[in-house]
Amino acid sequence: MKKLQLLLTAAVLLAAALPVFAQNAAPGGIVVTAEAKNANPTLVFKGGLSDQALNEKILSDFQYCGWFTVLNSGSAAAYQVSAKGSLQDFTVTISNSAGVAMNSFRITDSKEVDAAAHTAVDTVLNKIFGIQGICRSKIVFSAATTAKNREIFICDFDGKNIKQITKNNTLCVEPVWAPDGKSFVYSFYGPSYTNLVQYNMETGLSRRLTQYGGINAGGSLSPDGKTLAMILSRSNKVDLYTRPTEGGQLKQLSSNKAVEASPRWSPDGKKLCFVSDAKNGRPVLCVIDPFAGGNATEISGLVGSERVAPSWSSDNKIAYCAKINRNYELRVAKLSADGKSGVMEDIGVAGNNTFPGEDPSWAPDNRHVTLTVNGAIYVIDTRLGAKRKLVSGSRKVGQSNWSPILK
Repeated sequence: MKKLQLLLTAAVLLAAALPVFAQNAAPGGIVVTAEAKNANPTLVFKGGLSDQALNEKILSDFQYCGWFTVLNSGSAAAYQVSAKGSLQDFTVTISNSAGVAMNSFRITDSKEVDAAAHTAVDTVLNKIFGIQGICRSKIVFSAATTAKNREIFICDFDGKNIKQITKNNTLCVEPVWAPDGKSFVYSFYGPSYTNLVQYNMETGLSRRLTQYGGINAGGSLSPDGKTLAMILSRSNKVDLYTRPTEGGQLKQLSSNKAVEASPRWSPDGKKLCFVSDAKNGRPVLCVIDPFAGGNATEISGLVGSERVAPSWSSDNKIAYCAKINRNYELRVAKLSADGKSGVMEDIGVAGNNTFPGEDPSWAPDNRHVTLTVNGAIYVIDTRLGAKRKLVSGSRKVGQSNWSPILK
């Protein structure tokens, strides 16, 4: 991997014409690449709502969320879920295998079928597993629109409702969600400059966060939204910097002849993981305290002769791409409290799962990640070792980033 190929995204080699996106794989088409080390519990959704479209969407969300094996109605299952009412006011009941009600909840004032279904299934996930869910999240990604241009798109967690966000007719790459999910930051490549731009999902307005000379890339907002981490090229060097999001003094965190890339914040906002090739010219993952200063530390215990594209989950795991032999593959490690060391975790069955790809991003359930594979985006279940295609099209897509739960 050449130095400036570390994720500065100059590799945008795509054919002309607007992208035509393919429908994501049906739930029945999920590919299990190895025997699951722990099977999902079974579930039957009995329906019961007056709105058939809502019945169908809730069933689809159960199939796509990745936490259940969904059986046909009438089958014996660990969980039975039923619903009654209409879109504007309905009740969902969770029962055990014997049909005894365990929990119920009510959803009111819904105006859209998709939003109501997402809320219902995420609430079931919370009641059963104690997690936030996954269905109310979205995925932002970059896709080719011409031979020279890429634009930013978003889709739902299941790959549906794809929507083009930017129409800048240039390179718009490396989108990363803000921690509140109301905006995202991306790298905008102008004719002779790059800027970091923030797009507000609620207003539809954009603003430039940076316009320094040279490269402005790799934008990432801290969990409290107050600090921007970024990669700048100043004094003929590519280094890691931070700055208050709303403007203020730059703070330089690295200063060497190496190239830094891909800063990602820890869940508590006290550390930054980033890529650096300071060690023997090969990229590895490092961690630094962006506020106390001091030197960066290479994260020990990780595999791969090269390690790039980190994504830091809210339960303190790092997903990244490791160069194994000649290929980059998905790897996951549980980090120590200080972030300076990691213990590798199996993805599915130990030793049997291989997922070549790049740019992993954790879902808010800390179980699934998106991964770019040969110009398409897949969802990988890190627990069961399964994958499904999320988005593909007539032109390459990638650089996906998974949002938090949107409420």
